[in-house]
Formats: sequence, C-alpha cells, structure tokens
Amino acid sequence: MKCKHIWAVEFSQRLRETVKENFVLEPVAIDACVYCQATSVVRDGLRHNKLGDIQVFNCKSCHRHFTVNIGFEKMKHNPQGITTAMQLYFSGESLRNTARSLRLMVCKSLTKPSTTGSKYTALMERYLDKITPQVSDTWRADELYMKFHGNMKYVFAMMDDETRFWIAQEVADTKDTHDARHLFQMARERAGKRQHILITDGLRSYRDAYLKEFRTNKFSENTVHVRQITLQGQHNNNACDGTH
Repeated sequence: MKCKHIWAVEFSQRLRETVKENFVLEPVAIDACVYCQATSVVRDGLRHNKLGDIQVFNCKSCHRHFTVNIGFEKMKHNPQGITTAMQLYFSGESLRNTARSLRLMVCKSLTKPSTTGSKYTALMERYLDKITPQVSDTWRADELYMKFHGNMKYVFAMMDDETRFWIAQEVADTKDTHDARHLFQMARERAGKRQHILITDGLRSYRDAYLKEFRTNKFSENTVHVRQITLQGQHNNNACDGTH
C-alpha cells in the first residue's frame, strides 16, 4: 500500500502539471498608466536592486512613476526564497525550522515565513480549488480542539482514509450542537463523489448529518456509517488523529 508520503509526492506532481496547463504568463505590455489609465506613458530609467534592474515608467498626464510586478509585489525577497519558505512550511516544518533553514541559504534575511505564507496561501488555493482529488471510497471525520487568536475552537475535518488527503474542514464554536451537514456537503462537492464508508466517533452531530445527507432515497446505495470505534477494535480513528 502507498504511504501518505508517496501520495503527497504524486499529488504535488499533478498540481505542478495543472499549474503549467492553466497558468500562462503573458508578456508585460505597458500601454496605460496604472493610476490614471492615460496612454501617455514613457520609459524613465531603471530601478536597481539586488534582484536586478526593473524598468520604471513615467506618466506625462499625472506625473507619477510606477513599475510593473508579476505577483511578488512589495516583497523584498527573491521569488526563489519565497517559494522555498512556503515549500518547507507546507511540507510540515515549523516556522522556526523554516527560518533556520533559510538562514543557511542565500535568503538569510527571510526570517518571517509566516508573512510570506499569509500572502501567497490565497494564490495557491486558486489552483488547489481547480483540482479534483483522487480519493478512495472510505472517508473519516473527526474534530480537534485548538486555539485561534486566543479563543478555543473546534476544527471539524473530513479526510480520505487511503491517501490521507484533507478533503474539507470548518471551524465551529461548539462540539455537540454543531451541524456537520455543511462539512459533509463540502467534502462531497470537493471530491466530486460520495463515499461508501464513513468512519466517525460517536458524536451525535455526525450521526444526524449522516442521516440527512447520505441516508436518503435519492441514492440507490446508501453510505455505511461506522461509528462504534475503539482503539483496539477493527475500526478506529487513529489515522485521523495522526494527521491532526
């Protein structure tokens, strides 16, 4: 059987191929001012920095200078350092270990990978949302109690049993009164199918959401809900707890 690391490598390769197919960097053409949209724009020298020379433009209408960026606006570090920081962090390294690794490289001044991650995570999600994950027919749902900005919240997550792919997640204030239907709906929409086996703990909200979402007449074959789990039994949620 494939371990989660092999699945992660295969998913990363598919993601890169998808980005190559859907993202085309068009040649930069300046025909109007970025401030006033006037067409009276001329070249006006170069801006020198450690990454190289950047063309500066001058608008004769509003008399303002500007340059053109391609996605790394207002970031003083080079694209290689930024992508390296994100790769280390999303591979499981802590922020401290990521900063320590970057100090040993050329990007010694890139010591705040959290700032870089917050800026470019949204850009990565644009491509992740376009990919339909290849998941199995057995999914697991579990919740985790953790702190968000000083407040304790519950993170409800749906994970594929075979690939350990995190299909969907949502944050809730409570555990017992939370409606898990939205989590199940997001997971089904994200994966493009419904699971045959759903493994959860004995939380009542999972059972209620299962009866409303997967135990209906519109499906010819209903999903089997396994909720009587134990640590030593045939069914348990250790895999989901390990991913948390």
